[in-house]
Amino acid sequence: MKTFALVLATLTLMATVAMAEVVTIEFIGTVEYNQINQGVFAAVNSGDDVYATFTLDSETWEPSPGGYGVRGYPIDQASFQLTIGSAGPVALLNPQPDGEITYFNLRDADPVADGLFISNQLDWDNVLPKLEVPGGIDPYFGFHWSVGYTGDTFSSLDIMDAIGSYDYTGLTSFYTVIADAWADAMGLEFVQTIISVSTVATEETTMDAIKAMYR
Repeated sequence: MKTFALVLATLTLMATVAMAEVVTIEFIGTVEYNQINQGVFAAVNSGDDVYATFTLDSETWEPSPGGYGVRGYPIDQASFQLTIGSAGPVALLNPQPDGEITYFNLRDADPVADGLFISNQLDWDNVLPKLEVPGGIDPYFGFHWSVGYTGDTFSSLDIMDAIGSYDYTGLTSFYTVIADAWADAMGLEFVQTIISVSTVATEETTMDAIKAMYR
């Protein structure tokens, strides 16, 4: 028989509204050049604004399979939106080819540098997530956003420790483009990445449902 204290503790825990840390990522830039002459990106001009946003769960991540200083956070693919000038919002192809997972990856002391990138693999940024826009060479355009920083930028691989805004301070490199197979079809100038967090209610268990478990 369950003791009164155990039942009371269980009831108290389950009656509490569950909370989750949802992290929002924002990529901000401008268009350097555009060589795309068909589809939704054809009307994009140099100097147009670039804005991408998506969310992820701070507690859901995978370590580097190669043992590098990288941690990958699967993004909520349905939350992804990319707007470039008058084009968009553009979504990620969902699901991605071959069931690939799109990660937002943090690098810390890897081996001496820090950084962030979006990729369909954990260690490297050479498997690009596909946009829901037909390409000219590949079936779909790929989105490349990779930014490198000095080794004192991130303190850990925990994304909660990386909450903040990242611009040119400590910047060592960036590679931000819309790719079509091997070609950089549209060049994007990096401006800023913002990592922010909000706590949201996810689910509430009713007292009737809780009591039913003990009948």
